[in-house]
Formats: sequence, C-alpha cells, structure tokens
Amino acid sequence: MSISGIGAVGYPAAGYEIRKTERNVTGGNFADAVNKAATRNEASKGTNAFRPESSDEVMQAWDKALAETGVNPFPMNRISTALVLHVESGQQGLSSTFLGDSVGSAKSMAEKIIHRLENPLTPAANPDFAGQELIFYKKFLEFLG
Repeated sequence: MSISGIGAVGYPAAGYEIRKTERNVTGGNFADAVNKAATRNEASKGTNAFRPESSDEVMQAWDKALAETGVNPFPMNRISTALVLHVESGQQGLSSTFLGDSVGSAKSMAEKIIHRLENPLTPAANPDFAGQELIFYKKFLEFLG
C-alpha cells in the first residue's frame, strides 16, 4: 500500500503501478474496446440501427427494399412516419413489431405509411427524408407482393 508514492512496510510502492500499466497495455484501453464493440454491432446490423421484427417473408422484403433503395427508414436524426402513426394510435414509442407478424399486416402498415407520406396533415419538416421514406415503403410494398 502506498500513499502519495510513499510505500508502507512490506508493500512495494511501485508494484501497483506496474501491474496497472501491464493490464492496460495487454487489455487495451476503454476507447479501443468501445470502438471494437461498436464496429461489431454495426456490422451485424448493417446500415439500419432500428430493425423491426416480423415473419421471415416480411423481413426478406424489408432487406431487399433496404438493399435496393439504400434508404434507412429510421435514421437517428429524423422522426419517421411509422413512429408518428404509432404514436397517433395511442402507443408510446415505436415497437419493433410495428409491421405485425404476417405479410398482410406488413402490407397494411406500409400502405398507411405511404398514404400519410402522399397526403401529409402538415408539410413535411424534412421533405427530402419524406421522399426517401416514400421510395423505401413503395419498394417494400412491391417486394411484399
């Protein structure tokens, strides 16, 4: 044990510092660990931070629409039309199951989103993003069949 570098009897003053340095060197630092974890998470998620949950058929259509349009319908800096519709229906936040568990329920939700985008209640705060959402959901609906 040491206090301000002064060692107590039987304890080496520098032992703790050496051991601490060795752990930091071999284990890396916190920033490196966070960056590695973030990279792994982003690679597993692709470009879409929010991923809905639904049947395999619906998710295949979702993935095809993402790949073909390159549009992320849930960017971190925008409020999506899906979220707005979800909140308007009296629910808090956007559940990952907002598409439902069938092709029919996913088609219904996509149609509602498209209708709102084509007939907004107020002008879009970000018309470019609204246009991208419209492209994505039309392609998604097309892939749903």
